[in-house]
Amino acid sequence: MKPPVSAHTFWDGPHDGRCGPGRGIPFGSSSVQHGSAVFEGIRAYASTTGEPHLFRLDDHLTRLLGSARELGIRHAYDLARLRELVIEATAASGLHDCYVRPGLFAADPVLSIDVGRLPFTLGVEVWPMAALGAAAHRPGVRLTVSPWCRPSPSSFPPRVKAVGTYVTSALAKSAAVAAGYDDALQLDPDSGRVAEATVSNVFLVRDCALHTPWLCDSLLAGITRDTVLTLARELGLAVHQGPVETEDVCAADEVFLTGTASELVPVAALDEHVYAAERPVFDTIATAFRNATTGARFAHPGWLTPVHATARTTTPQGA
Repeated sequence: MKPPVSAHTFWDGPHDGRCGPGRGIPFGSSSVQHGSAVFEGIRAYASTTGEPHLFRLDDHLTRLLGSARELGIRHAYDLARLRELVIEATAASGLHDCYVRPGLFAADPVLSIDVGRLPFTLGVEVWPMAALGAAAHRPGVRLTVSPWCRPSPSSFPPRVKAVGTYVTSALAKSAAVAAGYDDALQLDPDSGRVAEATVSNVFLVRDCALHTPWLCDSLLAGITRDTVLTLARELGLAVHQGPVETEDVCAADEVFLTGTASELVPVAALDEHVYAAERPVFDTIATAFRNATTGARFAHPGWLTPVHATARTTTPQGA
C-alpha cells in the first residue's frame, strides 16, 4: 500500500486547552531518542448517512490508556478527554475516510529513559485513507517466515502498543521486502509458534472454520482481530483461538491478515506454498466487516462514534 501524501497534525497544547494544529516534538525528546511513546491507529469511515464515524474509538483509547499505565507514563488524560480531543482533531481535518493516530509523547527535550519523570502530552495525526473496497478486488500478498521473532513477553509486554517496539516489525518487514515478499510471519520466541505478521494479526480458514493464534503467544490483541472474531460468530462460523504452527498455515484453505490500517488482506502464498484464488470465507467476512464499519449491518453499541464537523474550524497544518 502506498503511504498517504500528507497528514493533518494536532497537539494538545496550553494555548487554549484544545487540540491545535502544528508539530511540537523536539529532537531531544525521549520519545524521539528512545521510542518512549504509546499510540493507537483508528479508522474513520463515511457511514451510510454520508457522515464520518470513528470505528471502535473507545476500545482503541482504552488500550492507549492501558499501554501508558503499563509503561508508567505520566499524563493528564482520562477516556472522556481523549475521546473529545480525538473527535475534535478528526473533525478539524475535514476528512471522512481517514486513518487517525493518537499518541502520548514526551514533549520536552529531556534525555531520560525514566518515563516516570517526564510529562506526556497527546498528539493526533489524521491521514487521508479510503476504505479498501470490495473483498473480491483485493490482491493477495506473499508472505515468508521471518528469522526475526516477536519480542519475548519476558522482555516486553506484548499487549502494549509502544512506538519503540515497532523497530522489530520494521526489521522483519524490510528483510521480507528485500527478499521479494510483501510481508512476513513472526514467531513467538519461546514457543516457536506463529504469533502475527509484522503489523497484522493472522487468520487461517480450514474446513470453513476460523483459526487464529491465541494470546498466550507474543501477539498484540488487535481490535480488528476482535472485530473479525465477533463477526465470524455472528455469521455462524466456528472460531478457534489456539496454538498455530507454521505447518498449520501451509495446510490452511485460506489465510488472511487483519489490521486497522490495512483492514482485511488475503494471503496468496507463504514462501513456496500457493493458496487457491477462491476465498469464500474471507470474502464473506470482509463484506461483513465493511458493513459493520459503515453501519449498514452488524451494528454494535459503541462501535461507531460520530464525528461532528462543527467541532473546529481552524485549518490544520498540511491541509
